[in-house]
Amino acid sequence: MPINATAEYYAAEKRYLNAKSKEERIVALEEMIKELPKHKGTEHLLSRLKGRLKKLKEEAKRASKAGARAKFSIKKEGAATVCIIGITNSGKSSLLNLLTAANAEVADYPFTTKLPEVGMMYFKDLQIQIIEIPSTLNPEVASLLRIADEIVVLLDSTQDFESQIEEMNKVLEKYYDAKKPCIFVTNKIDEIKSESAEFLPISTHTGQGIEELKEKILSSLNLIRVYTKKPGKQKDLPALGLQKNSTVNDVLGLIHKDFRKNFKFARIFNSNKHSGQKVGLDYKLEDGDVIEIHTS
Repeated sequence: MPINATAEYYAAEKRYLNAKSKEERIVALEEMIKELPKHKGTEHLLSRLKGRLKKLKEEAKRASKAGARAKFSIKKEGAATVCIIGITNSGKSSLLNLLTAANAEVADYPFTTKLPEVGMMYFKDLQIQIIEIPSTLNPEVASLLRIADEIVVLLDSTQDFESQIEEMNKVLEKYYDAKKPCIFVTNKIDEIKSESAEFLPISTHTGQGIEELKEKILSSLNLIRVYTKKPGKQKDLPALGLQKNSTVNDVLGLIHKDFRKNFKFARIFNSNKHSGQKVGLDYKLEDGDVIEIHTS
């Protein structure tokens, strides 16, 4: 039985056949269903079109979810992960570039950074992963704060502090563990005559305060540096960043689980009189210790 379709239906069908994306096919199918005459002779065709539309929408939804996960999924690397947050144009990209070699785009217009930017800060033999969170602070990007070991809140000295802090605190309360360290920093201090004594002052334009910020980031993480070495060799770099009271066993877990199975002993080299002593898995490490692992 002829379907007696309208010219609008066939035009939509042509768009469907020539579509290059799922989204274009979905729009065209919806138009075809709308323009298709509704009578007994079109029941089977209408059912097929609706089934095709449902399948396309499900595929598009799955692809969208997978894309969102991939878009904002960042693997933790280095001794710790630090996120930078702040309002638009507060200088987050400039700060990331000064702390690392990320080469993030910098501009004087709002919302330059659309996606998280990642760099690695090498400081005092440790590698610290730095992530710049876009100032849109939508749930997808803000959720990255959950993987952070520390947050740097960058405040714009030329703007109202109170409103910035209120906005940033709302995000922190929702996505960040309050037990972890958080550093409030004021940028653009070269542009104002006075500054708040409450916060660490910096200038991403002149570089003022950047070394002090690096020191603050590292000290707030409360890490000890432990070096590994092979027998007869120099210590390896970068160092491992461990929590205080970490043991030889903790180091083995970071290197490779098989080391625990074949572990015989370790030698610890440092500046004290017992340097080179043999130790076991429970030995508590100190900052600057060099560990040489011996296996069977």
